[in-house]
Amino acid sequence: MAHEQSTVSALPASAPYRSWQPLFFDAGRAVVMVFVAGAVLLFFTLGTLQLFNEARAVQNLTFADIFPSPREIYAAWQEFDTLLLEEHIPETLWETVAGLSIALVLGVLLAALMDFSRILRWILYPLLVVSQTIPTFALAILLILVFGFGSGPKIMVVVLFCFFPITLNTFAGLQSSDPELLSLLRAMGASSFQSWTKARLPAAMPSFFSGLRIAATYSVVGAIFGEYITAQRGLGVFLKRSYSSYQIDQAYLAILVTAVLSLLLVVLVNLIERLALRWYYTTRRAGWRGPGIY
Repeated sequence: MAHEQSTVSALPASAPYRSWQPLFFDAGRAVVMVFVAGAVLLFFTLGTLQLFNEARAVQNLTFADIFPSPREIYAAWQEFDTLLLEEHIPETLWETVAGLSIALVLGVLLAALMDFSRILRWILYPLLVVSQTIPTFALAILLILVFGFGSGPKIMVVVLFCFFPITLNTFAGLQSSDPELLSLLRAMGASSFQSWTKARLPAAMPSFFSGLRIAATYSVVGAIFGEYITAQRGLGVFLKRSYSSYQIDQAYLAILVTAVLSLLLVVLVNLIERLALRWYYTTRRAGWRGPGIY
């Protein structure tokens, strides 16, 4: 009994506080989440009310003026299908695929440089973040003034849209490789390059494809954004002319074609990922227990 009393008296005075400390952190986290959710709900309500009031203030506005019927969109496709298939869609696809390819090579190269060298990581990572704070609209106009009105500026706009998610996701995947596997390779006498190709690069491939999937969704939008500023052909030109002539059905047709192209690119990336990472979707996924998405 005396030993138990001496043990209780020997406990530090901060022990009760440490036992309550996780509860304080959980309560603070809950307060912050409630505050953020309330702020989002408030802005959503105010924005919706403003849109409703402005739409109500417009005279003689009907539902058909905003959303054309599927029959009208199909009639617009029948009218412009040859022009879209032979002129506008190929131009947009060329700019999209070329820009996405350049962004892929550039993103993987920058991620590898940041992974190899800590000094380059300190230099390049802030530059990557700063590059996303510059308005793309201003850069697109500058590129057009420098490179002219050809496809080059539109391809560069696609690169600006796509290289950041590829670089960031690839770099995060390279940094998340298994340290025990790296230690094993070093113990077996593997060089830094061998460790990078045998362990770090395969571990980064799922993250790389995640970034490539995001970039694929941005690529078509980036090409249309560049064409919308100034171009002779492309879906952006078709969309701009549709808005200028108040042809809402043609504008929705351009939007639907853009969505289909983006979806096809994402499906293509998923197919390449399944073929390239069969080990990831067979051995590793088979070890999961419980229901999943695969």
